[in-house]
Amino acid sequence: MCGFHALLCQNSLIKEQSSIMKFQSGLILTLLLLVFGDLLAADFEDAMDAMTDGEYQEAYRSFKRLAKRDHMQSQYQLGMLYLLGKGVEQNTDQGITWLKEAANNGSYRAANELGQIYLSGKGVDIDEKEAIKWLELATEIAEQNEGEAEDGCD
Repeated sequence: MCGFHALLCQNSLIKEQSSIMKFQSGLILTLLLLVFGDLLAADFEDAMDAMTDGEYQEAYRSFKRLAKRDHMQSQYQLGMLYLLGKGVEQNTDQGITWLKEAANNGSYRAANELGQIYLSGKGVDIDEKEAIKWLELATEIAEQNEGEAEDGCD
């Protein structure tokens, strides 16, 4: 009887230690995400300040670094820098590529911009089907985020 009871106690102790380890791991992951998110936000603000100050090359480098980390707003800004040729050589293909990344990550502004590009033929052939695809996505994003409109989406 003592052996069976000891086995039950040992099993219970192992389960409890496992639960504690899972909790600690979750807590550490949450803290890392909060710190990393704050760092991304600070880096994004620095990039926006650089752009506002006309330091487009610095803004380009910062947005590109953040965009590669799937930072949606940076993907949009990077796409626009490529389209406008600010801080980087003008490149419509790269601009559209980054706008598509941002739109697919939930950026209303990027999806709307893509729709307008394909409607107007700004640097691309006019493609109404492609325009409608992106404008429908913009509408879907806006509906999902009702009340939480992205900056510039009023």
